[in-house]
Amino acid sequence: MAAYTSRLESRIAQLPKELETGLDPPRIAKLLGESLRQCFQQSGLPDTAKALDQSCSEMNSVQEQLVNVLREVAHPDIGVIERVRSANDSLLRSMTTRAQQMDDFFVRLEKQVWAIWLPVVASAALALDSRWVRGLPTSDKDRRKASSAAQSQQMPMPEAPAQPVVPYRNAKHH
Repeated sequence: MAAYTSRLESRIAQLPKELETGLDPPRIAKLLGESLRQCFQQSGLPDTAKALDQSCSEMNSVQEQLVNVLREVAHPDIGVIERVRSANDSLLRSMTTRAQQMDDFFVRLEKQVWAIWLPVVASAALALDSRWVRGLPTSDKDRRKASSAAQSQQMPMPEAPAQPVVPYRNAKHH
C-alpha cells in the first residue's frame, strides 16, 4: 500500500507536466481563437458593424450640411433673414420713389390744367356761349341773364399755390 501511495503521489506531482504536455495551451488557445473568429463571422456582427459605421458617417455628413445651411440662414450679414430685410428695404425705397414721382406728375398735371387747359376750355365755352347768347335771347330779361353769366365766367380763376417743379427722373433702386 505504501508503494501504491508513493506511486500515486509521484504521479500527482508529475500531473501538471503531463497535463501541460497533453493539453498544449498554445494549441488550445489557437483553436479557441479560430473557433471564436468563425462564430463571430457567422453571427453577422462584422456586417452589422460596417453598416452602422456607414450610417454614422452619413449622419455626420448630413449633420455637417445642416449646420452649414443653418449658419447660412442665420448669418447676420448674408443670411436669408438679412436678404429678406434688404429686399423689403429696397422695395420700400422703390415704392417711395414711385410715389414721389406720381406726386410730382400730378402737380405738373394740375399746373398744366390750370395754366393751359382750363383757360382753353373756358374760352371755348365762352365763345360758344357768346354765339348762343347773341343768337337766342330776345327779351331784356334774357339778355341780362346772359350778360351776367358771361361776366361771371370772365372772372379770373384763382391760381394754385406755386410749387417747385421737380424734373422727372427714372430712378431705379435695387
